[in-house]
Amino acid sequence: MDVLLQDGDMVIGHDGSALQVSGVRELLQRAVLRLAVRRGSLPHDPTFGSRLHQLGGAGSSLNQKALAACREALAPMSGVRVRSADCRLSPDAGRLSVRVGLEVNRQNYHLEVTV
Repeated sequence: MDVLLQDGDMVIGHDGSALQVSGVRELLQRAVLRLAVRRGSLPHDPTFGSRLHQLGGAGSSLNQKALAACREALAPMSGVRVRSADCRLSPDAGRLSVRVGLEVNRQNYHLEVTV
């Protein structure tokens, strides 16, 4: 079990305690964290995170680079397979949004990460 996060903050219940998340929802939350964190930014685990923040450019090669970066970041997660990555680059805002298609326990899910 893990603490439920929403927009980077813990979700607090009516009693003031942090809400918990488990199962597939927990796996998906962990995947979002791995994708959103810059690889190498955690000194105690330099392999945690993704290289999505290093991507630039446009076109289909951007999607292929994002797919490779997502697969690398999520490789340590048992039972999670990256199926697709679809990028939208916003050059004026300097933001890259990636919609990631995952398979978890033979079910398909989609996550969106902005870096």
